[in-house]
Amino acid sequence: MKISRVISHFFPNRCEACDCEIEVDAVLCSECGKLIKGPIMAPFELAHIDRAYSYWSYDTPLREMIHAYKFGDRPKMAGLFSKMLLEMFLAFGGGVDTVVPVPTTAEAFRKRGFDTNHLILKKLSGDLDVKIEDVLVATGKSSPQSRLKLADRHGNVEGKFRVKRELSTGKIILFDDVVTTGATVGQCARVLREKGVKEITLFSIAKAKK
Repeated sequence: MKISRVISHFFPNRCEACDCEIEVDAVLCSECGKLIKGPIMAPFELAHIDRAYSYWSYDTPLREMIHAYKFGDRPKMAGLFSKMLLEMFLAFGGGVDTVVPVPTTAEAFRKRGFDTNHLILKKLSGDLDVKIEDVLVATGKSSPQSRLKLADRHGNVEGKFRVKRELSTGKIILFDDVVTTGATVGQCARVLREKGVKEITLFSIAKAKK
């Protein structure tokens, strides 16, 4: 008997969305997996950003997947999100090969042990020739955006980010896993423009519904 079968017998793996029992290496059951049909084709608008796209809405089951990745100690799920991001590059990349990830805070890195956005991009670089430029730094103290009411999120990130060095190009893709109000990515885009970036396209795995 394979070790994986023994493990699944005593510790069954369950779908992140509906909690039904699934294969040991799976994340979603087949029915929940069918609910994600991205990438979304329609762009949306955000301050300081030229174009913005998300793979799918921040709703079941993608919401549960992202939550498990960020807060449930599931770093291996980065590979799943990198495949979604690859589809977005092929559909909307427009030949841009430089990606700037929205940085994690030092506190979040200590808790998780990895940078969620950078890990997804690192996995992506195995399938696509992209240049990852970690030029953004999260500074100062602020509360996690997920804990705040929507009305408080813009003030929470004001002055939070800075650019630590010049970029090699003026045309980039900014990447964040989830966009809610757009406060975080908007602040990142603003400081990037102050450093001379002329064109910014945003890619995210999920976008919250308004």
